Amino acid sequence: MNLSPKRRAFVEEYLRCWNATEAARRAGYSERSANPTGSRLLANDSVKAYIEERLAEKVMGADEALLRLAEQARAEYAAYIMSDGAIDLDRMIADGKGHLIKGTRWSREGRLIVEFYDAQAALALLGRHHALFTDKIEHDVSIDIAGARDELERRINEYVERSEEE
Repeated sequence: MNLSPKRRAFVEEYLRCWNATEAARRAGYSERSANPTGSRLLANDSVKAYIEERLAEKVMGADEALLRLAEQARAEYAAYIMSDGAIDLDRMIADGKGHLIKGTRWSREGRLIVEFYDAQAALALLGRHHALFTDKIEHDVSIDIAGARDELERRINEYVERSEEE
């Protein structure tokens, strides 16, 4: 895309806040004209195309989702647990494994507690995706073909008679 740096900044900000006026402000357009500028930029074909391009880059595909679930199921965070039980967060983030962290909080003693996604839940989701755990349900279905045909003929005759009357 051949967009100015300011328009590129607008798109990046828009993808963060989803508000054209705020994105225009953050990208450096004047406060006074942010509203009309944001609307005008969203209507611009080049800007729209760049937004679509950036969205396509940011969207997580099925393969990436399955890969991340597999990493959770394998408990790959274990490689970042040090001998004293602390987590090497810097290395984990540098290795691109931050998605394995469900959340963090501080204990009363001031220690950082890191919570990881449940490996068994990830296994269950992967198993469902691969149809490993499908329930088999037997159904006893019997159809009275002759009765269904008679009912269908009756309805057709009623329709024809009504059509002829009109």
